[in-house]
Amino acid sequence: MQLNFAMTTVPTIVLWIVGLLIFGVGSLLGYFNMNIEAKKKLEAMETKAEILRAEAEKKLAEAERKLEEARMLHPHAETDPGILRVKRDGGVELDGAALKGALTAEKKKRLIDVVSYLRPFLDAPAQAAQSQPVPTATPTPAPISPVVSQPTVTKPAPSLLNAVLPAKKKDSETEFKLLSIVQQIDTVLQKRLEGTAFEKAGIRLHDSPQGGVEVFIGVEKFESIDDVPDPAIKTIIRAAVAEWEQKYTPGL
Repeated sequence: MQLNFAMTTVPTIVLWIVGLLIFGVGSLLGYFNMNIEAKKKLEAMETKAEILRAEAEKKLAEAERKLEEARMLHPHAETDPGILRVKRDGGVELDGAALKGALTAEKKKRLIDVVSYLRPFLDAPAQAAQSQPVPTATPTPAPISPVVSQPTVTKPAPSLLNAVLPAKKKDSETEFKLLSIVQQIDTVLQKRLEGTAFEKAGIRLHDSPQGGVEVFIGVEKFESIDDVPDPAIKTIIRAAVAEWEQKYTPGL
């Protein structure tokens, strides 16, 4: 379509100009209106964010105040749950978790390790008491009495008495209970090794200085059961541990 300006009248041109002006003014009004709406939404979001921030700061200050009050009421409260904890109500916690019901094999092993670590502290007072000398009482002089001749009675020498009287046999069960946990497990292990191919291998369990267990195979020493390279030996040691847990730790 071609526009013939020769045929176009002045009113037509004016109408075109007015239409363009109206279109431009409408576009500008729409643009300004969009900017105003966007600005209002942005201000509303900023206001809401400011309210949320103020509420968060208020809650944080309240929490800090309550924590400070708790610290003032219990200045010596221990925040670290520790490894093994016995509560006043009779509950027991291991590594911060309460012990309830039947324990898994992993928790049993962990509890045995902790008890083995405490064993030297339990044995120390008894050893110290045995090492202290027993005070001897000062003998009181007997009153002097008239000498009366008595028939001489021959008494056997103390060495002969010790040789004649049989030594009192100790109860094997009591002796077993006096052993440490590692020594008890080693006793079970030695019985299981009898008649097997590993009987002469020199497999032994010893208490470590840290309160754990050391495994000896001949002259070789391993810091734990997991460090033993032979899977068969490792299996028979774990079987001895399981037998000890079943027979001598029924409450665990």
